[in-house]
Amino acid sequence: MTMEKDKNGTLIPKVLIILTLSFGFKLFFSCTPYSQDPIEIDYNYISVIGIDNSDRFLANYSVIDTLFSDAVALKLTLSDTSKYYAASLLPNLLEAFSFQTLIADDIDPSYVPRNKVTDIKIKTLLDINDDLKAGDDISEYIFCAPREDFDLYHNLSYGISRLNDIQSYYERGSIILVLKASVKNTYAHFEITVILDNGIELLGTTEIFTITES
Repeated sequence: MTMEKDKNGTLIPKVLIILTLSFGFKLFFSCTPYSQDPIEIDYNYISVIGIDNSDRFLANYSVIDTLFSDAVALKLTLSDTSKYYAASLLPNLLEAFSFQTLIADDIDPSYVPRNKVTDIKIKTLLDINDDLKAGDDISEYIFCAPREDFDLYHNLSYGISRLNDIQSYYERGSIILVLKASVKNTYAHFEITVILDNGIELLGTTEIFTITES
């Protein structure tokens, strides 16, 4: 009986110490303010897909393999693949190690590219019409469209500024590229080169799109 009492007597303080440390640990993470400064990223991956530009408003970003001859549009995305897992784990870790009632706001991370985009070059790999042939640089025939409304178009410098700006929620930046020339071929194929200020060039090639009459 004496030994059992001694064991119970030493067990209770240990449990209290563990509970106290656990409470303090959670309280620390709950009360520690999350930095609102944008996280620096390095664009190291390029993706280019075809999207539907046949309506006034862009309904969604679904990948399509058929484009209208007068409404060829591409979604260009630059991302930092090295930041993906760390960025996705951070909110979950803070949620696990903190009291939810003490978190005033959800964590909405933002990102800013360390190395800026200086230029975007677009080349057609198939004939577009009698004037634009396979291998031609067609950058001057490309507009950049806002994501919300396709009524207003801008030059490529607008798109570059969007990519270099602070990106909300995700470690990537996207712009919409619109071809102002009508495609007279039954197929279209493009190559996009994004040049960064550190000398790195990111090269993206689209799939071969089937072109249908608008």
